[in-house]
Amino acid sequence: MGTFNASLRAIGDVKSLPATVELSDGWLSITAGETQIGSWSLDEVHLEEIPTGYRLAAEGEQILIELKDLSGFSAELASRRKRRGRVGRKKATEARSEERVTASVSESAGRASAGASRAESRPAKTNKGWTEKGLSFVDGTLEKANKRFGPYLPEWMFTRAMFAIAFGALILLIVLPGLVSTFLLIAGALLIVFGAITYSDPMLASRWLPGRTTPTHALLFGVAVLMMGVLLGVLAK
Repeated sequence: MGTFNASLRAIGDVKSLPATVELSDGWLSITAGETQIGSWSLDEVHLEEIPTGYRLAAEGEQILIELKDLSGFSAELASRRKRRGRVGRKKATEARSEERVTASVSESAGRASAGASRAESRPAKTNKGWTEKGLSFVDGTLEKANKRFGPYLPEWMFTRAMFAIAFGALILLIVLPGLVSTFLLIAGALLIVFGAITYSDPMLASRWLPGRTTPTHALLFGVAVLMMGVLLGVLAK
């Protein structure tokens, strides 16, 4: 069991409540004094890391958990989730083994008729294969990006819709570089202003910034976007 001292704070509140957070047997429990705030399965809650702790989302509500031993809690949480992942993979492997046996019996029974059907449907399978390969490439790219930048960006950034938007923006960059340069200049300036606001108010930073993103990251990203817009504007002339 992992027990950690923490402070609870609702989003938007300034005052915090001393509490104790426990991790045991795939469950997360929060207690304030002798009163139990709640107990949830790790599969039912969403924990998003912030600079001072974690943002807990459960049952439609969000709570900021500020931890004194953030590194220790993160290590314990990762260990618990990894352990549950091994159990889940073992069950999935057993289920796939049963499916393979069933599929093997069915395949042996209908192998003769399946050969003719496979030959007739080969063109359709080829087209479907290209589509599946394209989607697999997109999903693989998004998964790699999520592993690398997931702690700093919200989850919706790693979806197929955002990939399509980024691809469209790349095409627009080639066709209309001047328009894209103007957009980058405006976006960079707004990001710098946003970073300055969150830098001056830690409460707004914990509320608005996703994952491990800090106001410094927002400022640097805004400067990078602004410089990219300036460079693109010079090249477009």
